[in-house]
Amino acid sequence: MSGVVSDSVLWCDQNMGNDHFTWVLQRGFTLIEAMVTLAVLAILSAVAFPSLQDFVERSAMRQLQSEFSASFQRARVDALSRNTCVSVCPLPAEGGASCETTAANFRNWHQGWLVFVNEACTAPANGVVPAADIIQVRQPGAARYTLIDQGGNPPALHTFNARGVLRATGRTLALADSQRDDSPHTRCMTINLQGRLLASRPDADGGC
Repeated sequence: MSGVVSDSVLWCDQNMGNDHFTWVLQRGFTLIEAMVTLAVLAILSAVAFPSLQDFVERSAMRQLQSEFSASFQRARVDALSRNTCVSVCPLPAEGGASCETTAANFRNWHQGWLVFVNEACTAPANGVVPAADIIQVRQPGAARYTLIDQGGNPPALHTFNARGVLRATGRTLALADSQRDDSPHTRCMTINLQGRLLASRPDADGGC
Protein backbone atom coordinates (compact mmCIF):
# COMPACT_ATOMS: atom_id res chain seq x y z
CA MET A 1 0.00 0.00 0.00
CA SER A 2 1.07 3.58 -0.44
CA GLY A 3 -0.11 6.97 0.71
CA VAL A 4 0.40 10.69 0.02
CA VAL A 5 1.09 13.07 2.85
CA SER A 6 1.04 16.87 2.51
CA ASP A 7 3.08 18.28 -0.40
CA SER A 8 5.40 15.31 -0.52
CA VAL A 9 4.83 11.65 -1.22
CA LEU A 10 5.25 9.35 1.76
CA TRP A 11 5.79 5.90 0.35
CA CYS A 12 5.11 3.14 2.86
CA ASP A 13 6.23 -0.36 2.01
CA GLN A 14 4.53 -2.75 4.43
CA ASN A 15 6.61 -5.65 3.21
CA MET A 16 9.62 -3.92 4.73
CA GLY A 17 7.87 -2.78 7.86
CA ASN A 18 6.06 0.36 8.81
CA ASP A 19 9.28 1.98 9.88
CA HIS A 20 10.60 2.04 6.29
CA PHE A 21 9.63 5.29 4.59
CA THR A 22 10.83 6.96 1.40
CA TRP A 23 10.19 10.66 0.93
CA VAL A 24 9.86 11.83 -2.68
CA LEU A 25 9.88 15.56 -3.27
CA GLN A 26 7.15 16.79 -5.65
CA ARG A 27 8.03 19.82 -7.76
CA GLY A 28 6.50 21.64 -10.77
CA PHE A 29 7.81 24.10 -13.34
CA THR A 30 9.68 27.13 -12.14
CA LEU A 31 8.79 30.54 -13.57
CA ILE A 32 11.92 30.55 -15.71
CA GLU A 33 11.15 27.11 -17.14
CA ALA A 34 7.60 28.18 -17.96
CA MET A 35 8.85 31.32 -19.70
CA VAL A 36 11.37 29.34 -21.75
CA THR A 37 8.65 26.88 -22.78
CA LEU A 38 6.34 29.68 -23.89
CA ALA A 39 9.16 31.33 -25.84
CA VAL A 40 9.91 28.09 -27.68
CA LEU A 41 6.23 27.62 -28.50
CA ALA A 42 6.03 31.18 -29.81
CA ILE A 43 9.03 30.62 -32.09
CA LEU A 44 7.62 27.35 -33.41
CA SER A 45 4.26 29.01 -34.09
CA ALA A 46 5.91 31.89 -35.94
CA VAL A 47 7.76 29.42 -38.16
CA ALA A 48 4.83 27.05 -38.77
CA PHE A 49 2.00 29.57 -39.32
CA PRO A 50 3.14 30.88 -42.74
CA SER A 51 3.55 27.32 -44.00
CA LEU A 52 0.11 26.37 -42.74
CA GLN A 53 -1.42 29.50 -44.29
CA ASP A 54 0.23 28.70 -47.63
CA PHE A 55 -1.03 25.13 -47.47
CA VAL A 56 -4.62 26.27 -46.86
CA GLU A 57 -4.43 28.78 -49.71
CA ARG A 58 -2.94 26.28 -52.15
CA SER A 59 -5.49 23.60 -51.26
CA ALA A 60 -8.48 25.94 -51.63
CA MET A 61 -7.34 27.27 -55.01
CA ARG A 62 -6.55 23.83 -56.37
CA GLN A 63 -9.95 22.60 -55.25
CA LEU A 64 -11.69 25.46 -57.05
CA GLN A 65 -9.69 24.79 -60.21
CA SER A 66 -10.35 21.05 -60.02
CA GLU A 67 -14.09 21.44 -59.47
CA PHE A 68 -14.43 23.93 -62.33
CA SER A 69 -12.53 21.62 -64.68
CA ALA A 70 -14.54 18.58 -63.59
CA SER A 71 -17.84 20.38 -64.22
CA PHE A 72 -16.82 21.22 -67.79
CA GLN A 73 -15.84 17.63 -68.43
CA ARG A 74 -19.12 16.45 -66.91
CA ALA A 75 -20.99 18.81 -69.25
CA ARG A 76 -19.11 17.48 -72.28
CA VAL A 77 -19.73 13.84 -71.39
CA ASP A 78 -23.44 14.52 -70.87
CA ALA A 79 -23.70 16.37 -74.18
CA LEU A 80 -22.23 13.36 -75.96
CA SER A 81 -24.29 10.77 -74.11
CA ARG A 82 -27.58 12.70 -74.41
CA ASN A 83 -26.89 13.82 -77.98
CA THR A 84 -27.94 17.37 -77.19
CA CYS A 85 -26.53 20.66 -75.93
CA VAL A 86 -25.36 20.88 -72.33
CA SER A 87 -24.39 24.25 -70.88
CA VAL A 88 -22.43 25.66 -67.94
CA CYS A 89 -23.43 29.09 -66.65
CA PRO A 90 -22.38 31.21 -63.65
CA LEU A 91 -24.80 31.49 -60.76
CA PRO A 92 -26.18 34.84 -59.57
CA ALA A 93 -24.25 36.48 -56.74
CA GLU A 94 -26.82 35.26 -54.22
CA GLY A 95 -26.43 31.65 -55.34
CA GLY A 96 -29.45 29.48 -56.02
CA ALA A 97 -30.09 27.25 -59.03
CA SER A 98 -30.44 29.60 -61.98
CA CYS A 99 -28.13 31.39 -64.43
CA GLU A 100 -26.71 34.86 -63.91
CA THR A 101 -28.59 37.41 -66.01
CA THR A 102 -26.54 40.56 -65.35
CA ALA A 103 -23.95 40.90 -68.12
CA ALA A 104 -21.41 42.57 -65.82
CA ASN A 105 -21.39 39.42 -63.66
CA PHE A 106 -21.00 36.85 -66.46
CA ARG A 107 -17.26 36.90 -65.72
CA ASN A 108 -17.59 35.95 -62.03
CA TRP A 109 -17.37 32.17 -61.92
CA HIS A 110 -16.38 32.10 -58.25
CA GLN A 111 -20.06 32.88 -57.57
CA GLY A 112 -20.67 29.23 -58.40
CA TRP A 113 -22.01 27.60 -61.55
CA LEU A 114 -24.76 25.44 -62.96
CA VAL A 115 -24.51 22.53 -65.41
CA PHE A 116 -27.75 21.78 -67.24
CA VAL A 117 -29.31 20.13 -70.28
CA ASN A 118 -30.00 22.87 -72.81
CA GLU A 119 -31.90 21.47 -75.78
CA ALA A 120 -32.48 24.98 -77.13
CA CYS A 121 -28.70 25.57 -77.09
CA THR A 122 -29.30 29.19 -76.03
CA ALA A 123 -29.31 31.14 -72.78
CA PRO A 124 -32.43 30.32 -70.73
CA ALA A 125 -35.08 33.04 -70.49
CA ASN A 126 -34.58 35.11 -67.33
CA GLY A 127 -31.90 32.65 -66.26
CA VAL A 128 -34.49 30.10 -65.17
CA VAL A 129 -33.52 26.44 -65.65
CA PRO A 130 -36.16 23.72 -65.16
CA ALA A 131 -35.28 21.51 -62.23
CA ALA A 132 -35.49 18.40 -64.44
CA ASP A 133 -32.70 19.76 -66.66
CA ILE A 134 -30.23 20.50 -63.88
CA ILE A 135 -27.25 18.16 -63.82
CA GLN A 136 -25.06 19.84 -61.23
CA VAL A 137 -24.99 22.96 -59.05
CA ARG A 138 -21.83 24.27 -57.49
CA GLN A 139 -22.70 26.90 -54.88
CA PRO A 140 -20.31 29.79 -54.07
CA GLY A 141 -17.21 28.92 -52.08
CA ALA A 142 -14.95 31.14 -49.98
CA ALA A 143 -15.25 34.73 -51.22
CA ARG A 144 -11.49 35.14 -50.82
CA TYR A 145 -10.72 33.06 -53.92
CA THR A 146 -11.83 34.45 -57.28
CA LEU A 147 -12.28 32.92 -60.73
CA ILE A 148 -12.83 35.68 -63.26
CA ASP A 149 -13.12 35.72 -67.06
CA GLN A 150 -10.38 38.03 -68.37
CA GLY A 151 -11.71 38.83 -71.84
CA GLY A 152 -14.18 41.43 -73.01
CA ASN A 153 -17.87 40.58 -73.46
CA PRO A 154 -17.84 37.31 -71.51
CA PRO A 155 -20.55 34.87 -72.63
CA ALA A 156 -23.59 34.19 -70.46
CA LEU A 157 -22.81 30.47 -70.63
CA HIS A 158 -20.53 27.89 -72.23
CA THR A 159 -22.37 25.32 -74.33
CA PHE A 160 -21.24 21.94 -75.63
CA ASN A 161 -23.02 20.71 -78.75
CA ALA A 162 -24.10 17.11 -79.31
CA ARG A 163 -20.59 16.28 -80.59
CA GLY A 164 -19.05 17.42 -77.32
CA VAL A 165 -17.47 20.57 -78.76
CA LEU A 166 -17.79 24.01 -77.22
CA ARG A 167 -19.67 26.46 -79.39
CA ALA A 168 -17.39 29.26 -78.17
CA THR A 169 -13.87 28.80 -76.87
CA GLY A 170 -10.60 30.51 -76.13
CA ARG A 171 -11.80 32.21 -72.96
CA THR A 172 -9.17 32.73 -70.27
CA LEU A 173 -10.01 32.92 -66.58
CA ALA A 174 -7.80 34.05 -63.72
CA LEU A 175 -7.79 32.04 -60.51
CA ALA A 176 -6.55 34.34 -57.75
CA ASP A 177 -6.45 35.09 -54.04
CA SER A 178 -8.15 38.45 -53.47
CA GLN A 179 -6.21 38.90 -50.21
CA ARG A 180 -2.79 38.20 -51.69
CA ASP A 181 -1.88 39.83 -54.98
CA ASP A 182 1.50 38.08 -55.13
CA SER A 183 0.16 34.59 -54.45
CA PRO A 184 2.37 31.94 -56.10
CA HIS A 185 -0.76 29.86 -56.67
CA THR A 186 -2.43 32.29 -59.09
CA ARG A 187 -3.23 30.57 -62.38
CA CYS A 188 -4.46 31.58 -65.83
CA MET A 189 -6.83 28.96 -67.24
CA THR A 190 -7.75 28.83 -70.93
CA ILE A 191 -10.71 26.73 -72.06
CA ASN A 192 -10.16 24.76 -75.30
CA LEU A 193 -12.72 23.28 -77.71
CA GLN A 194 -13.05 20.08 -75.68
CA GLY A 195 -13.68 22.06 -72.50
CA ARG A 196 -10.30 21.25 -70.99
CA LEU A 197 -8.59 23.86 -68.85
CA LEU A 198 -5.03 24.67 -69.80
CA ALA A 199 -3.46 26.19 -66.71
CA SER A 200 -0.41 28.45 -66.77
CA ARG A 201 1.30 30.97 -64.52
CA PRO A 202 0.58 34.68 -65.03
CA ASP A 203 3.00 36.80 -67.02
CA ALA A 204 5.64 39.05 -65.48
CA ASP A 205 3.17 41.83 -64.64
CA GLY A 206 0.74 39.39 -63.03
CA GLY A 207 -1.82 39.37 -65.84
CA CYS A 208 -3.22 36.53 -67.92
